[in-house]
Amino acid sequence: MQLLANALIAGSLAALIAGGVSLVYGTLGVFNLALGQMVLIGGYTTWWLHQSLSLPLAVSIAGGLVVGALLSWFTFEIFVNPFYKRHRFLPIVTTIALSMILDGVILLLFQSSPKSILPGLKHTFEFAGAHISTEQTTLIILTLLLLCAFAYVLHSTPFGRKIRSVVQHPQAAMSLGVRAPQLHRLIFILSGILASCGGIFIGIDQNLSPVLAFPISIKAYAAIIAGGKGHFWGAIFCAYLIALLEQLAVGVPWFGGDYIPAGYQQTIALVFIIAFLLFKPAGLFASRSRTA
Repeated sequence: MQLLANALIAGSLAALIAGGVSLVYGTLGVFNLALGQMVLIGGYTTWWLHQSLSLPLAVSIAGGLVVGALLSWFTFEIFVNPFYKRHRFLPIVTTIALSMILDGVILLLFQSSPKSILPGLKHTFEFAGAHISTEQTTLIILTLLLLCAFAYVLHSTPFGRKIRSVVQHPQAAMSLGVRAPQLHRLIFILSGILASCGGIFIGIDQNLSPVLAFPISIKAYAAIIAGGKGHFWGAIFCAYLIALLEQLAVGVPWFGGDYIPAGYQQTIALVFIIAFLLFKPAGLFASRSRTA
């Protein structure tokens, strides 16, 4: 049960990030390789506001989300929008450059020591044999509520119908009067807000560290590749699946009772990407796309 609880915690974090990225990949067809750094910027901003300026936690979280939204807007306008219309691979180069810039900014402003938004011992309790903290429970519930709210907007409102139409066929959506370029910008900013939520999740549950940026990006893109191009729920399902496989890989004895070292846990996402690109490159749910 403890492995399942750990997978639920890690999967909720990955689902927050992968859900937004799946919409960006579905609409623009581009990879934002500065994703991990954008996640950390949201978390570090919240930490700075709460721990250095002693602002209330709610205000600090709001500040982290605003900074994440502004960074996403800046990234789209400078590093994505001028390039993806020429060739969808060009933003890979520009966002790699941005990721290196943001790495330097993070180290310059926050240094390499771990940072926690809520330092100290967490209040834990036991449920069905698994130990989980009240902070983790709150984060899981808020994540599920946020995803449910996003699902309602995506599937039950005219605005969500426009988003889905742009994801499925942008040219046809534009011919029907949908302002696809504006929606592209908005979807990119929304993905940045979800990424910032993920960074705040990390800062409350664990510790923020600059070395987390690459594993975060890899896990998110493993989920969207496995889930299928632009498939929001497929990416979320695969995010939880990858988290479960990571926990099973290091938490269950293999090869005659020996445990795999925890350092190999991050390779699960890479294996996931390679396996799906080899055997099912369209993803698990590519054939089940819902029409707008």
